[in-house]
Amino acid sequence: MPTPINISASRGASILGLSKWKTPVQSWLEIMETRQLGFCKKHKYNLPEFEYNSAMRWGHAFESAIIELAVRKRDCERIFDREKLFNAIPNYITCHIDGMYNMLLDGMKPLHEGKTTSYFSWKDTFGEPGTDNVPVEYQIQCQHQMICTGAEKVILSVLVFPKRVEEWEEMGWEIIQHEKGYYLENPIFTDSTGLHKPVKWACILDQMGYFHQYQITAHPELQKRMIAHYTEFWNENVLAEKEPIPQTYEDIKSLCTEPVGTILADETIERLMAEYKNIKSEIGGTGPLAKRAEQIKVAVLDYMHNAGAVEDDESQDKWILRDQSGSKIASYGKNKNGQFMFR
Repeated sequence: MPTPINISASRGASILGLSKWKTPVQSWLEIMETRQLGFCKKHKYNLPEFEYNSAMRWGHAFESAIIELAVRKRDCERIFDREKLFNAIPNYITCHIDGMYNMLLDGMKPLHEGKTTSYFSWKDTFGEPGTDNVPVEYQIQCQHQMICTGAEKVILSVLVFPKRVEEWEEMGWEIIQHEKGYYLENPIFTDSTGLHKPVKWACILDQMGYFHQYQITAHPELQKRMIAHYTEFWNENVLAEKEPIPQTYEDIKSLCTEPVGTILADETIERLMAEYKNIKSEIGGTGPLAKRAEQIKVAVLDYMHNAGAVEDDESQDKWILRDQSGSKIASYGKNKNGQFMFR
């Protein structure tokens, strides 16, 4: 799939703050860098590294196989317009669709969206096949595609692997890309050619009950709210070149790569730091309290980032946060291993 430039369907949930994989800051950095090559270097940001992981590799390899199963299930002639680009109004909202069915559903041609997942993930995050009970990221992606195309239905087809793809790879299975497409190869389990077509796997998994379809219907009110949020993000963050509010510690590390100076805490930040220290003295590293400690850390660092630091002898290579009496209550900078640390 081509690299998205603007607010794509794959970025929709993250911009809305609803993605478990990516934050608004990460999507903003990607968009700014594609619009202005060198933007991150110029502003001393760390551009999130793109990792082409196992899930993506297997997902791409099975795209055509999922389409073949989807066509069979719907007794449809074909799926067309694969990877076609659509623009909405406003035109900074875009999408590339997986395809569109060559059939009518409630008077219109529905879109096709294909996914792969593991059995345990499917069991935990998807509902009954045939419904619209899918993870929120996929619901937003489908609504986004309907905003761009004007379609009123998306058939979300999900191929479920009994094991996580990382487990298949540990067993020796490898995705091989040839000029004619993708293949699976394993030196232990081979046929006469030594290669397996993904569609053969997909058909067997379908026979075993591991292929499911969900139907997502256009939700005008939700789409209206999505467009409003996208517009706010575009105007206040992209066009204004102002980073969104950080949500995670990784966001802070991406935005604040050269912390220097001393900052005076206000009463709210002092209370947060007192709560943070109480939590850290009571917990190990997990649970609700650990999550609260992480939230406080991000809030305090965001305050330090925006408060206006004054450099002095002690804060030439880090941020130092002081309370109203002048006592140091926190610092943020690199340790001897070059890693950023909040203390």
